[in-house]
Formats: sequence, C-alpha cells, structure tokens
Amino acid sequence: MKRIVSIVLVVMMMLVSAATAEGLTSITTGLPTDKDATTMVVQLDNQPGARPQKGIGSADIVYEIELYRGGATRYTAVFNDNIPEEVEAVRSTRIVNAMVFSEYGGAFVYYGARTVEGNSAISFMNSKEFKKAIGSSARFNGIWVGCNDNNCNTEGANKFYRDGHRVAPHNVIAKLQELAALTDWAEITCDSPLKFRSKFKVPSGEDVTSFAIDYGSRSYAPSYVWDPSINRYQRLYNNKPFTDGATGEQIYVDNVIVQHVRSSWHNNSSEGPVVEMVDENVCDYFVGGKHFIGTWKRDKLTRNTVYFDENGKKVKLNPGVTYIQIFKDGEGNQIVY
Repeated sequence: MKRIVSIVLVVMMMLVSAATAEGLTSITTGLPTDKDATTMVVQLDNQPGARPQKGIGSADIVYEIELYRGGATRYTAVFNDNIPEEVEAVRSTRIVNAMVFSEYGGAFVYYGARTVEGNSAISFMNSKEFKKAIGSSARFNGIWVGCNDNNCNTEGANKFYRDGHRVAPHNVIAKLQELAALTDWAEITCDSPLKFRSKFKVPSGEDVTSFAIDYGSRSYAPSYVWDPSINRYQRLYNNKPFTDGATGEQIYVDNVIVQHVRSSWHNNSSEGPVVEMVDENVCDYFVGGKHFIGTWKRDKLTRNTVYFDENGKKVKLNPGVTYIQIFKDGEGNQIVY
C-alpha cells in the first residue's frame, strides 16, 4: 500500500512539475520558457575595435550608455533565455552599469572596474547599499585583483582570455556558459524591471517606422527601422546592419526604450560619468511601429525601475528583445525621426 501511495505521489509531483514548466514565461523576454531564470549581466565594449561584438545577438536586454564625454558608449547586456558559449569583448564597469545589474541580480561579468577619484565603481560595489541591493548575486571579474568579497568569484578569472585576432583592450572573451556553471543558482534571486504582454500587440501612439539616437558622435550612432513583415525593428549602427560577431546574423529588436536621465561629469572629467539611475524622468517608447511618451521611476537602489505610459499606467512591452538607450538630458543628445 505504501508503495502504491509513493508511486501516486511521484506521478502527481511530475504532473505538477510539467504543468508549472508549461506555464513559465521568461522574466527578460516574456516568451515561454522551460527553465528558471539565470540572468548573466555582461559589460561589453563598443569601441570600433570591439565590433561586431560576439554573442550579443543572444542577449534579451541591452543597455547602451555613454561612458566617455563626446558620445562614446558601452553596452550592458542581459542574457537569460539563451546563454552563448562565449561573449566578446568584455570591458570594465562603471557605477551606472553596476546600478543596472542591481535590477536583475544573477551574475555580473566584467573585466575590471574603473576608478575615478570620487567616482569609484570598486568602492560603490563594495558599499553596504550595493550589497543590500544585489543580495546573494555573483560577480565574475576577469581582473580578479581586489575582487575578494561580496561573492566576487575569483575562480572565474580563468574563464576569461584574449582573442589573438583582435587588438587589446578590445579582445577579452568570457566563457559565459562556464561562468554560468560556476554560479550557485539555487542561492540567487533573479529579477527584471520589464513587464511583457502575453502576445504581440500594436499599442496606441504615433506611427514612427524609423528613428536614430544621436549621442553626438558619428562613430556611435544607433538607429532602428520597423519591418512590418516580421513585426520587429532592424537595428543599424552607423547606418550599417548591426550583427552578431560570432554568427554574422542581423539583430532584430522588439521594443526600444529611450530612457532620459540627469547626468554630470565628476570634476568635469571626460571619463567620470555620474548618471542618475535612481530618479524619475521621461521615457520614449518605440513598440510595434508606434511611438508614445511616458515616464520612469526608481525610488531606491533596492527597488527596480517602473516604466509608465502618459496616463500613469505600467507599460507592458511586446514579448521579445528589448534595447534600452540611456539618454542624457542637456548634453545635446537627440532622437532623430
């Protein structure tokens, strides 16, 4: 009798597990998934020598942020649904990138942390505030020196190497799948500030089928073109197709958020960006070939950003890939239609 009861319990558990798996949706894309969230947040170079970035086509969410005065940007890419074997080129983090990571948790992958007096990413990541915000999240620093606390896993340092076919410093490769395997996911909580619809929908708004983000540099010029045949945006860079460096495939995007921020430069340094990511400001949304305006708000580092439409309702994006262009107000940045 006990054996029969045990078998029944096992079968019931299997059925519940299967039902749960069937109902899972990704926190980073809103698409159906058969696995729990394992967010890997990677800091990627965007200087000309790092292009095309390898593995970026597998990212679910990508932030582009100006880190050098004059328009030079880098990417903070969030991988979850598909974690590529390797990514290139990994670069150092700034405070603003660490603040983005705190929205997702999981594992943070980077190659050093830029130190500017009064604006040190290392000091920030070792602060009580940051530790509280990320909880038990993992950190993998390819330059492991000084990375000895707050779950900074020095074992992961040997999972980084340099690509002999590219010039340093734009050639650091991270073995992302192996770093994911080193992460104790049972002890980590993953999250996302984005919310998604269950299926594609054209929202209310004005028709905008192409637009560009002007950061003030011809070398850093992203743009998007709506393709109604597939209901996605083709991403271009410097008026050329934006592709994955590993596969050569064109990258398409389902949602674009232009997130306006207040910013300054520490001590007027061109390498010391101070970006207000805990704040509230305007957002431009490009979804389903439409454009509408709203706001974003993040109360504190321990809470995620909330995105609102013009009526104060929380925005739900179409399922798929999202690019977030961090847009510095008052620095000549423009959205060109």
